[in-house]
Amino acid sequence: MFALPRGVENLGGPATPATYVVGTLAICSVAVAYAVYLSSPLAERDGVVYAAVSRTWGSRRLGFLATWPTLGAYVAVLAALSAALGRSVARGLPLSPTAAALGTVVAIVAVHAVGPAAAGRLQLYVTGPLLVLIVGMLLAGTLAVVPGNFSPLFPTPTLRSRPLASLGAATATTLFGFVGFDAGAAVSAVTRDPQRTAPRAVLAGVLLAGGVATAAAFVALGVIPWPRLVFSTAPFADAAASGLGVGVDTLLGPGTLLATVGAALATAWLPTRTIRGFAEVVPDADREARPGLPDPALALTGLLAGSVVALDLVGPALYLSLVGIFVGYGALAASAAFLPLLRPALYRRCRFRPPAPVLAAVAVLAVATVGIVLARVLALDPATSLGFTRWASTLAVVDETVLVRDPLTTVVPAFLLWELVGIAVLAVAADYRADRGVERPPLAAAYEE
Repeated sequence: MFALPRGVENLGGPATPATYVVGTLAICSVAVAYAVYLSSPLAERDGVVYAAVSRTWGSRRLGFLATWPTLGAYVAVLAALSAALGRSVARGLPLSPTAAALGTVVAIVAVHAVGPAAAGRLQLYVTGPLLVLIVGMLLAGTLAVVPGNFSPLFPTPTLRSRPLASLGAATATTLFGFVGFDAGAAVSAVTRDPQRTAPRAVLAGVLLAGGVATAAAFVALGVIPWPRLVFSTAPFADAAASGLGVGVDTLLGPGTLLATVGAALATAWLPTRTIRGFAEVVPDADREARPGLPDPALALTGLLAGSVVALDLVGPALYLSLVGIFVGYGALAASAAFLPLLRPALYRRCRFRPPAPVLAAVAVLAVATVGIVLARVLALDPATSLGFTRWASTLAVVDETVLVRDPLTTVVPAFLLWELVGIAVLAVAADYRADRGVERPPLAAAYEE
């Protein structure tokens, strides 16, 4: 957040804020697909991607394999965030960064074990001050904006001769900043009246994130002349500090800490609730535990993230992060395109129900958006693509040589290997169900009246 619009401004020039607007609208197409399913009875189930794909296509196996990469991806992100927090804690305590990171994982699991309400309150206590800080920075920065910094709008020969191509490349880069918007969807099963609140939360969250990013880019470019912006490691923070007349570290230190803690708390929901959603494939994955103790899904999330940290595998684990998350987005969006045709009964039970042709068009746009991001992930080294995300600051805990590698020898093998693990889990779970005589209800039972 505080480094916006780093990585985008060199492609979009002074017109960069406009690319954030377009990027927000593009991601909104994915959010609309989420909102459709979240407005159905599936909102009351954990693991919305698994539920959506399995019910739309009539295949639990397909739903599991489409969602499995998302699980690994968010475990990797949680491990990276915990490692970054551990590094910060180790500066003030006589602990090694690894020990502090493992302690962070334990603390996150403990908070979520108390219950969704407690975790939600803590999330609010962290996010509230962060939003106040960001709003204050935006207001101070806006007062220091120099309109002349936006003229000329296309200052380089490349921008003047190929404005659409340049702005298109910049827009594609902004899409990485929306990774994790589905955290609001992950908690739908424990939300009051989820068919009404969850879709609104997802759509409002994307619009809010896009609006803040656009404003931050406007402030950064309005305060710092575009030719000098490339020399700033945290343009938005630098611009706001200039407007407030304070040192940039005064804003960057506490702001980054709050943002990282908030992201870690929110990220823990995603793999945990995804595992719980697998219960009809992996029996007892949604088993409850006594209050104050982590349930099996939460414990497994903590164990996986802690193992990644303890084995110093944060860098290799991050190979899976972007491709895993966007494969899940694409699978859900593609399912939404065919929902009215394949599952009209489920479609009719959606409270948010765009006309079938409109939904198909929006879903096609969503799939195209996901395809653009995945193409960039497979073309850029992990260090570059991960650097476009909002949690880019966590990459400091990883040796740069681990991430500056060909994605065809890192991202692709990581994805395929993780999918093979998923296939093995499917096979073992099938044998277990057969031995125990576990029967599963029809897929349609999740939404039929």
